Amino acid sequence: MAADPIYVETEEEIPEVVERIRRTSSQETMLVLPARSRLGQSRFNFQLLKNYASRMGKKVTVVCDDPAVQKMASETGFAVFGTVGPAGEGIPSQEPPPPAPKKWWQRKGPSLSPHIGVVAPTRLITKTVTELKPGRFLLYMAALMIVLVGLSALAVFIPSAQVTLIAQAAPYTQRDVEIQAEPGKAPIRVRVSQVSRTDSQGFKTTGVKAVPLAPALAAVVYTNNLPVPHCPGLDCGSPGLVFPRGQRLRDSKDSLEFAQISPNTLVRWKSTATATVQAVLPGSVGNVGDNVITTIEDLVYNNVSVTNPLAAGGGSDPSTTPLMTESDFDAGRAQLEQSLHQEIAQQLVAGLQKGEKLSSTIVFGAPQFNTDHKPGDTVPSFSGTMTVLGEGDFYVDSDVAKAYTTYLEQRVPTNQQLLTDSGVKVDYRILNATTGGHLTFIGNATAFVAPKLDENKILASIVGRPLQGAKFYLQTLPIRSSTIEEQPIPLPLMPLLARRITIKYIVEPGQAGTLPPAASPSP
Repeated sequence: MAADPIYVETEEEIPEVVERIRRTSSQETMLVLPARSRLGQSRFNFQLLKNYASRMGKKVTVVCDDPAVQKMASETGFAVFGTVGPAGEGIPSQEPPPPAPKKWWQRKGPSLSPHIGVVAPTRLITKTVTELKPGRFLLYMAALMIVLVGLSALAVFIPSAQVTLIAQAAPYTQRDVEIQAEPGKAPIRVRVSQVSRTDSQGFKTTGVKAVPLAPALAAVVYTNNLPVPHCPGLDCGSPGLVFPRGQRLRDSKDSLEFAQISPNTLVRWKSTATATVQAVLPGSVGNVGDNVITTIEDLVYNNVSVTNPLAAGGGSDPSTTPLMTESDFDAGRAQLEQSLHQEIAQQLVAGLQKGEKLSSTIVFGAPQFNTDHKPGDTVPSFSGTMTVLGEGDFYVDSDVAKAYTTYLEQRVPTNQQLLTDSGVKVDYRILNATTGGHLTFIGNATAFVAPKLDENKILASIVGRPLQGAKFYLQTLPIRSSTIEEQPIPLPLMPLLARRITIKYIVEPGQAGTLPPAASPSP
């Protein structure tokens, strides 16, 4: 017993019925045909239905109360029933009851079959009746030929058909695509421009040289002209005179006092010794001249003297002096370099030509920076001069879009076609830029693709073919839907000439709609 019988509508054709059978999940299907169903009007329809059911591996049962339809279906090989029972089972048609026996008075003798005879003519056919008239015969033949030629022309030249194929576009993307470009080579035109700029600028120093308050220092020479003491005596056995640390000396000219900072100094008899003294009063005032520190305070011996062979020095008053430092040099260099970079960039932008874009990466050479002072000089300011060479790379934006479009076309599957009319969206940036105009672009390219159809093959497959067969063939194509419109009137056959068939291929846009065709560089 078949589940879910298929009730066929009166106007349904073979394609619709076959599609409904294909969609059923059961392997046994029951078709219930109404009176005057198009499917039951031809034995050829049952033969097609039988072939498609065999291909799909399904068992089809035909239910119809029309004896003629039952006969055609049965002869084709279908199981035939007259109606459908309450449980969905098929109920065979009942045989008509035998006629009731007639009474003796109703019986008649055997019926006589009519006999038709032909009476021989009573006179001969005259020559006038049998005479052939050539003029009238030729006229009839010509008229017949004209009618046949007209019918042939009507069948061949007048009918036309328009086949509309509708497909759904799908997005196709290639990501992180790198494309190289350099001057003089395809696919992207590159132009290199070099700009050199020189500028000078003054800068203030920020360093400070601090001079602290310091006493003056001097080297003095003690001279002991006393003889060696005799023994016995007070100084018997003494090696000489000892001047202790802190011994006070005096400047005989300015009366400035100095103190010995060297350890205790022994000056032997008839000899000399050197010691270091420091001015008691700090500052530059202690920087006295040579041979002026000549007085030894609290000296009890004669023939003992002191002097300073060299002038005293090192005494200083507290002060601060501006100083050029390394940081001042670096800051001036950076400030001047930044200013020159901006000037070079502005000059390169001013040189843009129609259709070009400037690479965001400008290649700058090493700056040449010279100053009138060097770090460590005690100056309040200094001047610097710098020269910078910058290289700008100009490229044609439309070439970038074309290069990514070509890249997509080369990688589209063979059974698909790129829909460039819907636009190709390109997002890119310059990954690397080196001297000489060598650029590396990296980006994403997106476009729509649709199934690729061979129109010549389609025409050859449907020309002169039955209309239903042409529709079945179009359903095998990788498209969403198809329609056939015949002019001037619908015919059961497609036109016999391929030039009378027009194929219109429509691709509906995808969810993203139409893409912008221009490239857009990313920041």
